[in-house]
Amino acid sequence: MEFPQHIVNVVEECQISPPLGSVPTTSLPPTCFDLSFLMLPPVQRLFFYELHHSKAHFMDTILPKIKHSLSITLQHFYPLAGNLTWPQESTIPEFLYKDGDAVTLTLAESDYDFCLLSGNQQRDASAFYPLIPTFKCTTSEKVVPLLALQVTLFPNKGICIGFSIKHVVADGRSYTHFIKSWATICRMEGDISLLIDSLPTYDRSTVKHLKMKKISSNFNVMEKRGVTRDTLHDIINKRDDHHTVPVDKVRATFVLVSSDIEKLKQWILSKEKELLHLSSLVVTCAYVWVCMIKAQKLTLGGPDVNDEVIEYLLLPADARARLKPPLPVTYFGNCLDSAAVTAKRSDVIGEDGIACAAKLISKKIREMDINDDTKEKDLSFYISLPRNHCVAISSSPKFGVYETDYGWGKPKKVEFVSGESMTISECPNVGGGLEIGLVRNKIEMDAFASFFADSLAVFS
Repeated sequence: MEFPQHIVNVVEECQISPPLGSVPTTSLPPTCFDLSFLMLPPVQRLFFYELHHSKAHFMDTILPKIKHSLSITLQHFYPLAGNLTWPQESTIPEFLYKDGDAVTLTLAESDYDFCLLSGNQQRDASAFYPLIPTFKCTTSEKVVPLLALQVTLFPNKGICIGFSIKHVVADGRSYTHFIKSWATICRMEGDISLLIDSLPTYDRSTVKHLKMKKISSNFNVMEKRGVTRDTLHDIINKRDDHHTVPVDKVRATFVLVSSDIEKLKQWILSKEKELLHLSSLVVTCAYVWVCMIKAQKLTLGGPDVNDEVIEYLLLPADARARLKPPLPVTYFGNCLDSAAVTAKRSDVIGEDGIACAAKLISKKIREMDINDDTKEKDLSFYISLPRNHCVAISSSPKFGVYETDYGWGKPKKVEFVSGESMTISECPNVGGGLEIGLVRNKIEMDAFASFFADSLAVFS
């Protein structure tokens, strides 16, 4: 399959800061949750909106609203306008905002096929990367910027808003909170009254004392990888500049409607007598994970067809409500628990494999306890996992990304571009349905699509 070349022309680059004088110089210490994500690549997300306006109308009418609302939003989400730095007198890095710190906003233009990019079918994965902003440090100091934005116009067709956010500063709930708040302020033309009760909170007094040995453990891992006060800036910025772009990979979206999910639930319950937590998310994860393992086995061939290998599914979970005392849902930062579901390949590709996978996932969710210092929650554990047999889940249907309306309607498509994880979101226009985003080489994607469709047909 050949795809057209995607060329994006940069029209403008500007720096958007909170209104001058609106936020005092403020530093925030990272928590153990934040430091767990220090060495991960940026989180990258794209929001596609149908917008049938000319370039002139966009530049004169829409773009000023985007810039103005972004400035107001950053006043309340000021860490994103700041930087990660490591003071000489400190033993750990810190998030620092100083008056005048700003986010780079890039305006670009593309004549690529907007409908192709915002569809569900297989698309060239590399076509999305020109829509992702790059980080630019506007100071000579050795600091790490935390957020970059890009708005790409497809004249008379639509626009794409691209986000790159350092994971060390925010988890999925936090950066989605920022994105949706920005959209609301833009839609309301600068009025923040709808957000008064949901502005971000930064109180870390109940978090900072948690798991000090985990902070130490994570730093031991990072020191082994050469991360120190003197190298932090260069290592992270170099990593972002050379972040691997998938080569010869395709991106596709698959949908499970509510009736599909219900049929899968009933089938699993007929196979498993044990009482299980069978949410739509559990069922979807189990089904997709099994299809992915089968597709990989079919396409790998050779010596790697050993059905005794261990497969891993990484589950993230918001831990705000599980801390003692709990954190508010508006807490800004990272507050994620995680666990790895493990299964022998032969157990999940067999006749009852989907039921087996659902049982394992359900049990793991019940076991997740934020105060349980298990080995699998250490950074070293995740680094050691075999990449070819590990599937990570990103995003959550609870984020409601398809409710992000800047004033020109809900997004036609939302893509999670970072890495090659499995993403799960609510499905727009399909009540109770879920959409799954994947990136794979074409042969494996074709195999997955076949297993995904054929297995559903069995349950119909």
